[in-house]
Amino acid sequence: MKAYARALIDKLTGPGAVFLVSCSISMTCAIATLFRWIEHDANPNVTDWFDSLYFTVTTMTGVGFGDIVPVTHGGRVVSMLAMLAGTAIFAGFTALIASAIFETDRDPRWEDRGRQS
Repeated sequence: MKAYARALIDKLTGPGAVFLVSCSISMTCAIATLFRWIEHDANPNVTDWFDSLYFTVTTMTGVGFGDIVPVTHGGRVVSMLAMLAGTAIFAGFTALIASAIFETDRDPRWEDRGRQS
């Protein structure tokens, strides 16, 4: 179990994780800004940038509460981009964790650990 924890910590503090975290923060901020820019005049529910950030996070995570919805075609396109970006980011983190598990299973240093003789 320690081998998996160590491998996971190594993966989550490595360059791949830093790249995924920076991409997810950048995408979230960019999509929220774009949504605010497109929807602020047409949508009465989008009053400030925090509203668009809230919408973006709920859309990217797949929660989608429905209290803020896009009313313009541009807003709907941005929403679709947010859904695709959220799915891609989730898949990236899943792949990162899976690779940590598989690399630990294939590492010969950990073959005999945890077995009782």
